[in-house]
Amino acid sequence: MTLAERAARTQTVIDRFRGKPFRWEGANCIRLARAQAVALGHDLPPVPQFRSALGAKKALDKRGFASVSAMLDHYFEQLPAPAFAIVGDLVSLPVDPEHAGAGMDAIAIADGLGNLLCWHAATNFEKLEVVKFAMPDAVKAWRL
Repeated sequence: MTLAERAARTQTVIDRFRGKPFRWEGANCIRLARAQAVALGHDLPPVPQFRSALGAKKALDKRGFASVSAMLDHYFEQLPAPAFAIVGDLVSLPVDPEHAGAGMDAIAIADGLGNLLCWHAATNFEKLEVVKFAMPDAVKAWRL
């Protein structure tokens, strides 16, 4: 797949989630990551229904994953460093203190220019947005 195709497919996912607030029972990082992976040609199981961080953690545990990052490691190639991410790849960010250590990693989509598409605390998680120059804050990345 060319970079232009990756960018076009990524834009489709962004358009689908744009303007939706982060909600455990609705639009969230796990659903965003799955939609992105499917758009780039991966066949993944559906995301189970959950209504809270605790419910999401239970769903991960039921599938044998200690964290969202562990789940992504299972399905995708982890990149040597987030700096290697190209448009459409997934990256994880430091987790807010409320969920630190709970395995509920914050997941974003790389735009290939050093920016990330994600829900962010600075806007109270009210919409999916581009966070400029956020790649240096990324912890891990996966090639889709």
